[in-house]
Amino acid sequence: MPLIKLGLSLLPADLFVALRFSIASVLVLLFLRRKGWVDWTLLRTRPIWGVGFINAFGYVLQFQGQNLTTSSDAALIIGTAALMIPVISWTRGSEKIPAKKGLGVLSGFFGASLVVTRGQAVSLGRAEFQGDVLILATAVTIALVFIYSKDLVVRKGGRAVTGGMILVTSLLLVFAIPLDQGASVNLGWEAVFYVVFLAVVATLGAYYFLMKGLETVSPTVSSIILPIEVIVAVVLSVIIFNDPFNIYSGTGAVLIVVGVLLVSSSS
Repeated sequence: MPLIKLGLSLLPADLFVALRFSIASVLVLLFLRRKGWVDWTLLRTRPIWGVGFINAFGYVLQFQGQNLTTSSDAALIIGTAALMIPVISWTRGSEKIPAKKGLGVLSGFFGASLVVTRGQAVSLGRAEFQGDVLILATAVTIALVFIYSKDLVVRKGGRAVTGGMILVTSLLLVFAIPLDQGASVNLGWEAVFYVVFLAVVATLGAYYFLMKGLETVSPTVSSIILPIEVIVAVVLSVIIFNDPFNIYSGTGAVLIVVGVLLVSSSS
């Protein structure tokens, strides 16, 4: 999250995320194609394009949202994706919600409301609130990607689904670039570093381990890594950007992390 915020000060949101996935795609095609990361039969199926579309849409929402809200808010709200997974799975009839998991979901969503409002009345026209809403929508898309990738991973394996999702997402994100509407571009070495780092570590690496985990566990269990990501991102955001963080934000952060841990540990 902090790296994305830093990059957004140099590059328009949609160009930034499109470059990130384009570089990841080039690396997949050049170096990982013969290692099982590219399955042309999978790329000709509707499910991978459906998941890729959800993923691309989610990234457009996230990068646009982070333009409007703080990095720490974004990290905390995206962490609620782990809470949405069991709820969505329950509506599909593929997962039950026992008391412990239900308590975790309620705790997390109440915490998210404290993070968004910081204990104050909310103005719908406030840019930061609009950004928080976009990030919340991003969390929904993340949960959907976790859920709908599971069947693909079981059938095709983690590498093929990782490569397929990166390639499809990269192609679809190109169509979002015009949404930047003439925003200024500062593509210096600093911006290149942010793009390449996110492409290699936060895209190739993160997606591979996510899909590898989905080969053996449920989407809910695989999301247990989110609390760690949230804590690290929030701490860095407060240090680097001096993000506002009051008693309400702190209480909300604790409730979100506790909620995610309850949900994940009960699965």
